[in-house]
Amino acid sequence: MIGKKFLTLTLATTVILSACGQSKESLEAFYKKVEKANQEEKVIVDLNEKMAKAEKEKVKKIEELNKAKDGEFKSKAQEITNDIKNREKIINDEKEAMDKSKKIYESSKNDYKAIEDEEQSKEAADLKKALDEKYKVHDKVIKGYKEVLNTEEKLFSYLSDDNATQEGANDRSKKLAEVNKKTEKVVTEYQNNLKKVQQEKKDVSAILNE
Repeated sequence: MIGKKFLTLTLATTVILSACGQSKESLEAFYKKVEKANQEEKVIVDLNEKMAKAEKEKVKKIEELNKAKDGEFKSKAQEITNDIKNREKIINDEKEAMDKSKKIYESSKNDYKAIEDEEQSKEAADLKKALDEKYKVHDKVIKGYKEVLNTEEKLFSYLSDDNATQEGANDRSKKLAEVNKKTEKVVTEYQNNLKKVQQEKKDVSAILNE
C-alpha cells in the first residue's frame, strides 16, 4: 500500500513538472519573436547618430544665416532647405526599420494567445501592452519629425525668396517653434515607453530563466 501511494505521488509530480515546462514554450516563442523584432531596430542607433550630426550641421548653418549679409542670406537659406532632404531620408530609413520590426512582432500574436499559465500570461500581457504602445507612439514620432521638416522647408525656402517679408518669416518661425515643441513632447513619451518595454522584458526573461 505504501508503495502505491508513493508511486501515485511521484506520477502526479511528474505531470505537474511537465505542465510547467510546457507552459513556457509559448511564452518563450513569443519572447524570441519580440527579441527578433528588436534586432531590426538596431540600425536605428546608427540612424540617430546620423540625425544628431545632421541637426548639428543645421544649427551651424542657421548661425551662419543669422550672420549673413544681404547678398549671402538667400543662398544660405536655400542651402538649409536643400539639406532637409538628408534628414528626410534618415527618418524614412528609421520608419522602414520599425515597420520590419512591427511585422515580426505581429507574427508573435499566435504564440501570445497560446500562453495558458496565469502568471506567464499576465507578464506577457504587460509586455505586449508596452510594445503595442511603443509602435503606436513611434508612428507619432515619425509623423512629428516629418511635420517639423515640412515646416522648416516652408520657413527656409520662404527666406530664400526675393519677396520674403519679416512678418512672413516671423509667422513661419513661430509655427516651427510650435511644431518642435509638440514633437519634443512625443519624443519624451516614446523614450519613457522604451524604459517600460525594457522593464517588462526583464520580467518575462526572469520567468523564462527560472
